[in-house]
Amino acid sequence: MSMSEKTVVWFRRDLRIDDNPALATAAKEGAVLPLFIWCPADYEQYYPGRCSRWWLKQSLTHLGKSLESLGCPLVLIHAKNSTLAALLECIHSTGATRVVYNCLYDPISLVHDNKIKNELSALGISVQSFNGDLLYKPWEVYDENGQAFTTFNMYWEKCMDLPIEISQSLAPVRLVPVPGIENIRGCSIDDLGLESSKDEESSNALLSRAWSPGWRNAENMLGEFVSYGLLEYSKHGMKVGGTTTSLLSPYLHFGELSVMKIYQLVKMHQVKWQNEGKSEAEESVRLFLRSIGFREYSRYLCFNFPFTHERSLLGNLKHYPWRSDEDSFKSWRQGMTGYPLVDAGMRELWATGWIHNRIRVIVSSFAVKFLQIPWIWGMKYFWDVLLDADLESDILGWQYISGSLPDGHELSRLDNPEVQGQKYDPDGEYIRTWIPELARMPTKWIHCPWDAPSSILEVAGVELGFNYPKPIVELHMARECLDDAISTMWQLDTAAKLAELDGEIVEDNMNNIRSFDIPKVVLKKELSPSTSSINLRMPYTSGQKKKLQPMEVKVPYKQIIRDDVMNASNMEDTGSIANSQMSRKRSSSDSASNGPLCSSSLIMHSQIHDRDSSLVLYSDYLQQKAGRNGAGKVEDNDSEDSGASISRPSKRAA
Repeated sequence: MSMSEKTVVWFRRDLRIDDNPALATAAKEGAVLPLFIWCPADYEQYYPGRCSRWWLKQSLTHLGKSLESLGCPLVLIHAKNSTLAALLECIHSTGATRVVYNCLYDPISLVHDNKIKNELSALGISVQSFNGDLLYKPWEVYDENGQAFTTFNMYWEKCMDLPIEISQSLAPVRLVPVPGIENIRGCSIDDLGLESSKDEESSNALLSRAWSPGWRNAENMLGEFVSYGLLEYSKHGMKVGGTTTSLLSPYLHFGELSVMKIYQLVKMHQVKWQNEGKSEAEESVRLFLRSIGFREYSRYLCFNFPFTHERSLLGNLKHYPWRSDEDSFKSWRQGMTGYPLVDAGMRELWATGWIHNRIRVIVSSFAVKFLQIPWIWGMKYFWDVLLDADLESDILGWQYISGSLPDGHELSRLDNPEVQGQKYDPDGEYIRTWIPELARMPTKWIHCPWDAPSSILEVAGVELGFNYPKPIVELHMARECLDDAISTMWQLDTAAKLAELDGEIVEDNMNNIRSFDIPKVVLKKELSPSTSSINLRMPYTSGQKKKLQPMEVKVPYKQIIRDDVMNASNMEDTGSIANSQMSRKRSSSDSASNGPLCSSSLIMHSQIHDRDSSLVLYSDYLQQKAGRNGAGKVEDNDSEDSGASISRPSKRAA
């Protein structure tokens, strides 16, 4: 490669200087044009929420200053309609001949990037992509049959057996800007429109008091956690109050930290502690690396099963009778369910854009199991409000909790919020922080105010049904409704399978009727000389070639959220609480999980020989969908809290 190369470095969610393979490669080979394009049209229904946009703005500002100090400005472009058009304009203005970028692995970005890469290549522009986001590329990890894993434990065990090439890209010490950079019609950070003046003056001011976005701040956070928090991570990681996790999740999402750098630093400390005889460090390191593994697995799952952002991985759940109850959904979002721990979590989420990963598990489980709200509604709401909103992690988390994954929660599992509260917030301080109505409730009754004597409620100033809601659903009713829903799902699933058999019922077929339908994707297959590589790129079902037809879930989500955001006065009462709470809060979705395994029946094969051919699946999938339309992250390792055995009604206030 000539040292006179002119390269566009296309930044997205890799907002860092250190260990950035795309930037490092471009810097070594000539002049560079660091470029960030904000094109709202690209996001469609996954337009980032307020907190996420605030973080992006701060991170871009930080990155821009760093690039300026290296001799090259960051060019910002607000593209109204097309990222591709903005890229081409920059290329023509500077005479650049190459575009480099770091890969993203969510279903939306994969299709989008592949389209842009093909368009640029067709115009004779060199395009090169790098892995700057993962330890293990999603097409390189497969089981003994060459198939993609569908359970985390087996996936992560295989990863731990694979070698990792510890090679970080050194940060450039100087950058040479491309000639003609002044001809580009860029814009200021404010012109991107990432936050409104109202947000900047009110809600976002709280975020700036608690968080410090930017890649250098991310490195400081990592060093602080590894030095002072990692050693006791296994001991304190489940406490829902205070700073007990790594708090690195938003930095990872925006690519301000390299996962390779995190892995290398943690392993170095692990060796150091082993030499010092600190045996307690082993479990903490294992759990933390496992949380990194969940992030890897979320990308792996989305890459190999690109439909998972809109339907369950397990095929049986397409028959699950979710309840599209807008009133229950609103009560859940506003923290008005009558279950204190759930309500505290949802109110903190609204006020701060962050909740501990254990609370994420509890509130999402309540939504899909107690209220039977479609998990996609919950996932989309998390995307809208979380500071560290991450599509792949949210998909994994919500599918896991709803029982949509082979190793997720059992469909019949019903966790008791009262028991969860007594375990994770035994003193009730977390609840008192976020539910001022219950601030004077004695600890004995803080998790079950409905059981408190009337005299206690009166002294505490609590009037159930007036200043704090009664439980939105009784435990025993939730149990009955969940059992009925599961029964209905299996009945519909069985009927559908029998219809497919067309009367040809044999014993082997009957054995598979009540098993979970787990898709199988072939990542590696020995090819015979006569096998066409083109055939490998087309999915087929049951031996018959057939294009993927993912089920589209249509729900009135946007309208529901729009109405709710416009009327959230009851959430503003927590503002003063958020001031004190956020001053000591940051974020992490560190996680650990042990889920049940399920039986499987082969319902789909997708043969993928390499990364480029796999992207054909995404292109086909997007085209099919367009034709129809007309256009923490989960951790959960304590099954003892399962409420699956709940059968008796709990005492409730009349």
